[in-house]
Amino acid sequence: MEGPDFLKLSPEEMDEVIPRLQVLARSSPEGKRILVRRLKELGETVAVTGDGTNDGPALKMADVGFSMGITGTEVAKEASSIILMDDNFSSIVKAIMWGRSVNDSVKKFLQFQLTVNITAVLLTFITAVSNSKQQSVLTAVQLLWVNLIMDTFAALALATDPPTPDLLKRDPEPKSAPLITFQMWKMILGQSIFQLVVTLILFYGGDDILGYNTTLSEESLQTVVFNTFVFMQIFNEINSRVINNQLNVFKGVFKNKFFLLILVITITGQILIVEFGGEAFQTTSLNVVQWVISVCLGIISLPVGLIIRLIPDDTFGFLIRNPQTRERYLHPNHGRSTLTAPSVYLAGNERMAWQSAYTNVRSQLSVFKSLRGGRQGSNQKNLKEAFAAAAVGTGMVASSVGVGWLPLKSDATPQSSSNILLGRNDTTVTTERRDSL
Repeated sequence: MEGPDFLKLSPEEMDEVIPRLQVLARSSPEGKRILVRRLKELGETVAVTGDGTNDGPALKMADVGFSMGITGTEVAKEASSIILMDDNFSSIVKAIMWGRSVNDSVKKFLQFQLTVNITAVLLTFITAVSNSKQQSVLTAVQLLWVNLIMDTFAALALATDPPTPDLLKRDPEPKSAPLITFQMWKMILGQSIFQLVVTLILFYGGDDILGYNTTLSEESLQTVVFNTFVFMQIFNEINSRVINNQLNVFKGVFKNKFFLLILVITITGQILIVEFGGEAFQTTSLNVVQWVISVCLGIISLPVGLIIRLIPDDTFGFLIRNPQTRERYLHPNHGRSTLTAPSVYLAGNERMAWQSAYTNVRSQLSVFKSLRGGRQGSNQKNLKEAFAAAAVGTGMVASSVGVGWLPLKSDATPQSSSNILLGRNDTTVTTERRDSL
């Protein structure tokens, strides 16, 4: 379709044409801007590329604007969100791939951090409350080491996974998709419960399980609990490399040298703290059996994560009471836009059936807002009154707000909801309206 023909369409006709529109030829800057605006109103995420000054309005209105760094004008660069420094359209694919990689890295870190936080807080609280001396199984210095693992090391390890072409194979996430998905919550709560159960059983039943009955053995038991807790976090860090129900958590792990380096540093630091921490970390040296127990209990985090991913998401759907929220969490891609116009429009505290006339009035008033002078510039209340008047009924025409709106013909038949004279490009504007402007 050509741009002039597209501009002649009514909003209803545009909504019918846009889903089938492939090429808009000879399009003016205003035509591009209207197309982007209609797509956004239909719920789509819009990206626009441009290099000239005439592309500025569309670049500015789009969700993501790409401009050319070499041949692009300064206006286009200022209006865009991303500048392609090499003027190569293939760089857009790289930008999308890196964007998805960064988004995944944030989610991986959140999944790991929330698991550590929930387990550490509950373990510290329960053991401190139940102890006669109100002492937690994890001391303050030990918690500082855990916090270092949780924040600094985990951020470096999980945020440095390089982007892969597989990221482009999945469906884009809708705007309504939550930051912490249902799969992430399932893993966070499942791993937290597992870690909490293991550490509490080891702390309260370790004397009977391991046969400890001396004060020195009790100190060793607390060190075993601390060591086990840390190794569960280390192996859960490998679990956190996947934020969906994918089963292979080791895929591409050897391509991320930072991740392997962080694992080595964390394990080495834990060995030094346990064996040589002494009074500073309130730890005692462990024997081979105790080390094996700690590491084996930590490794169990991997098969536990596998079992959690195998559980269907719909199994826990009853926990979410709100149907819309349940659908948003369990089936986020099902809520993607299908290029349909909204059916309900909200104005203040009122609800009314959607009419395209309301959209037209609102669009035109946004233009009139920029005008200064006259009664409109001095009294903003008239804008609200004009919009309220237009929203009362489909057969009403907004009254004067200082710009002289008039019907097309006083003796014409009643117009439909979309036939309200706004006068932006109309050639039949009366002399009185031009004079008032």
